[in-house]
Parts: sequence; C-alpha cells; structure tokens
Amino acid sequence: MTVSGVNKSISVDAVKQRRSHPPLCSVRLMPGTAFYEGQQNMLRYLLVQDTDSMLYNFRVAAGVPTGGAQPMTGWDAPECKLKGHTTGHYLSGLSLAYAVTGDERLRAKASALVDGLAECQTAFAAGGRVHPGFLSAYDEEQFDLLEKLTKYPEIWAPYYTLDKIMSGLLDAYELADITEALDILLPLGDWVYERLSRLSEELRAQMWDTYIAGEYGGMIGTIVRLHRISGSEKHLEAAMMFENARLFDPMLAGRDELDNMHANQHIPQIIGAVELYAATGNAKYLDIARNFHSIVTGHHCYSIGGTGDEERFRAPDSECGYLTEKTAESCASVNMLRLTSRLFEYEQSARSGLMDYYELTLFNHILMSWSHCADGGTTYFLPLAPGSCKHYETEENSCCHGTGMESRFRFMADIYSYEDDVVRVDLPVSSTLDDEEKLSVSFSEDGTFEISACADMKRELAVRIPVWARDSFPEAEQGYLSFGRLKKDEIVTLRLPVDIREIPASDSRYYCIARGPYLLADVSDKGECLKPLFLIDKECYRVYFNK
Repeated sequence: MTVSGVNKSISVDAVKQRRSHPPLCSVRLMPGTAFYEGQQNMLRYLLVQDTDSMLYNFRVAAGVPTGGAQPMTGWDAPECKLKGHTTGHYLSGLSLAYAVTGDERLRAKASALVDGLAECQTAFAAGGRVHPGFLSAYDEEQFDLLEKLTKYPEIWAPYYTLDKIMSGLLDAYELADITEALDILLPLGDWVYERLSRLSEELRAQMWDTYIAGEYGGMIGTIVRLHRISGSEKHLEAAMMFENARLFDPMLAGRDELDNMHANQHIPQIIGAVELYAATGNAKYLDIARNFHSIVTGHHCYSIGGTGDEERFRAPDSECGYLTEKTAESCASVNMLRLTSRLFEYEQSARSGLMDYYELTLFNHILMSWSHCADGGTTYFLPLAPGSCKHYETEENSCCHGTGMESRFRFMADIYSYEDDVVRVDLPVSSTLDDEEKLSVSFSEDGTFEISACADMKRELAVRIPVWARDSFPEAEQGYLSFGRLKKDEIVTLRLPVDIREIPASDSRYYCIARGPYLLADVSDKGECLKPLFLIDKECYRVYFNK
C-alpha cells in the first residue's frame, strides 16, 4: 500500500533545522495541574529507589560484591534475560528529573549509579571474560547467540538493554554534568563498533529483522549522540550499522508495510533515522522518518494517539476492529512523541499539524498512563475495550514501567520552541519559561489560555490554537495566532471553547466523544472502570447526550 501525501524526495537545503527547543532546565510546571502532580509523584518515587538494587545484576555479572542489596523483580530479576534495562531508564529518569528541578539529591543518586557502573566495567575488563569496553547486566553470551540468529525467548533483545544503559549514561553526562559517564561510554561505543564491524551486512540485516531478539531500541540515535560528543567516525559508522532495510526501504518509498510488525521495536529506529539525517545531511533519512510518521498517525493510530494492538501494528485503518484489552502500548506513544518533537525541528512550517498529534497523544494517552500516587506506576497498555480497566505496572519492571520513569519529564521541552525571531507556545500546559525569553503560561479546564511576559520579549510571540478550538479563531493562520514583542507584565488572554465534539474514526463507522483536549470516558457503576465512549453513528451520539 502506497500512501498519498507523503514526501518522496526532499533536497538537503530544504530541510535544515528551522527551530529548537529551550533547555529542560528552563521550563517548570505550575502546581495544581495533573501534569505537575504526576511529575511530583515520580520525583518522590525516584528518590526512594535503592541504587544498590539497581546495580545488583551488573555486580553479579562482573564479579563485584553486591553489599547485601536485594535483587530486582520481574523483567529485571536475576533469571530474566532483559535484566539491566530498568537501571538505564532509572539513570535517565534521575538525570531528567535533576534537569527540570535542580534537586541535588537526584544528581547524587545518578552519580552513585554511574560510579557503580564504572566499577563493573573495570571488573569486567580485569576478569578477561569479555572484550574491552563491554558493560551490561550479563556477559556477552546473548550477543554471541544473536549473531547465530537465536530466537526469542532463548535470548531477549541484548542491544535493547544496551541502548537503555547507554542512553542513561548519555543523559547523566549531558543533563546532570556527570563527566565520569563519558569515561564509560567511549570504550563501550568502541565495543559496539568492533562487535558489528566484523559481521556481514547481510547478517546484521537478519539480526535486526528478528522479532524481539533483534530489537535494539534507540541504538541508532544513542550512538549518533555519542558521536556528536566524541567526534569518532567509528561511532557514526556503528550507528549506521543498525540500519534496518526491512523498515527503511518501504518507508523511503512511502509504502505502508507495517501490518503485523512490532510497533515499539521499530518506532525508535525511525527516531534514529532523524538523528542520522542530522549527522550526515543525507535527506533520505528525513524522508524515511516523515513518511513513517505520516503513515502511522494517518492510518495506524487510535483516537487517543496510541498505536498497536498486542504491541503490533495492524492493517491500515483497521483500529476499530482491535478495541481490546491490549491496545496502545505506552512505550510506543512516548517514542512517537519523541519522533514528532524531532521532526518538528525540521518541518518547514510550524503549522504542519505535528503538534496537533503531539497534544492529542500527550493529553489522552501519556497523561492518562500515570498512576495517581508515588509508586512509579505506568500503564503497559491503555485498554480501549468497552468496560476495560487501566492497570498500573509497579512490580514487573516492564519496558513501559521503565519508560514511565522518564516520560513525566521529557515532554516539557516541547511546550515552547524557538524559530528565528519567534518564540512559540506550542502546548496548552501551565508552565513557566525562564530562558532567553521569560514567559508564564496558564491553561484552565474552562478553556482560559493566558500567556504573560515576565520580561520584555526579544522575540515575537506566537501561540498555537489547539485543533479543537481552531474554528473559533479564523484569524489563526494555519493554527497559530501571532503577537508582537510583549513588554514585561503584558498579558495575552484567549478564551478557547471546550464544547462537546465528535471525532470520527478512520473507517467512519465509529465516533469518539471529546470535550476540549480530552476524549471522554464513562465511569462504571462501581467507579472502577472507564469505558471509552465509542458510538456507532451520529444518531447514537444524539440519543446518548439527550437521555
């Protein structure tokens, strides 16, 4: 299936980076909102986790004493083959949380974790049982078996786990200024290059196309990030060795061949394509990413912005046939938001609709995936079956539990953006910006959207009008209202309508019901379940709301 409206070929000159995001440390959430409360709950959870338990599997594998620490559970239990991934997520979560709060307790925990990982890497090298630079929560056996095309569950995504570890170390270095993290990363990046460069391109292609066993998460983007720091051509070459032709080739041609492919195995690969474009200037990588985003958001997403049933893409425009208990994996939505954010930086027009998708998914999936207390809980799936109930993952240490440690801090960089002489407010999230521009944004449930200048503005102000309110603002050219440079204490106040509205599904048989930015759900008689409002036709819509 070839999807119309996707990009075919784009010149390099046409896709230079056009906008950027303020640093995380300059954005703060305002108290009294669900976003703020969710973030505070995760902060409390991160602070009470035991660093020694997070290091337990690494120390056992490297022959370092565990100091009496308790082993982890679920996917990080000593007998589990994915052990180590949560430790990487935790390090990223600590580093991100430090960046958005400045709480030195978080940095201290991150620094202790980095020191422990460094000790294990040194012990691995001294033991002589692995190749130089190696670090993981197990030895190299799973990597050896992957090169023999061993299937899951005999092995379980060794490069996926490595990505989480390396991403955590990069976040510690870049966000928390823990320079020791780079001392671990540089030889580990060399280890990846040496490991992959001795394999044939054909074997690597077979590995990356292997279900789950060959899943490598965001390794492309992670190694490109390392290359930016190190300047090593080996690291850039290593990133390119993860290219997956099974996905990249049809995406480059604009062909939708996603049916039955594992969603979150492949979304991070596309984020990597954007990073390869940034590193090489080869526009094919941006074409791949743009086409993928267009195909997924246009033909594979539920009304909440999530994608996939039982972790897999289904046939295009068939989501109404998969309203099950296992829809919309949280990891997949978080990575779709990360892809959207990265593409937004290169989109020629800020009015492309990318932030419409971002807002929809942030408000209706990610915000709804968080537990309401400080237990670290995150939904694995957000079930859309009638009468289904959310379940918050707290003990299993699943992929989505790990991603949840990060997600409550990652989206903050996307509330605002810079483009030449314009600062944009892209999301209606109550927050403050204290950077080159100093703004305060307040959004209330009644639709009041207020932007205040906390200092004389150097740039002009542009405010994105959400798609659900755009009909009331015809002067908002393609989605944004433009203002001049506000003076200190000058305020812009917008009244956005928050009326009940209907959203047709792609196959037009069903309608979802929404009010303002939120899709609505019906509460069960016992208050235990939320039933998404999917109605067969407009007549049902009228009957339901007139009863």
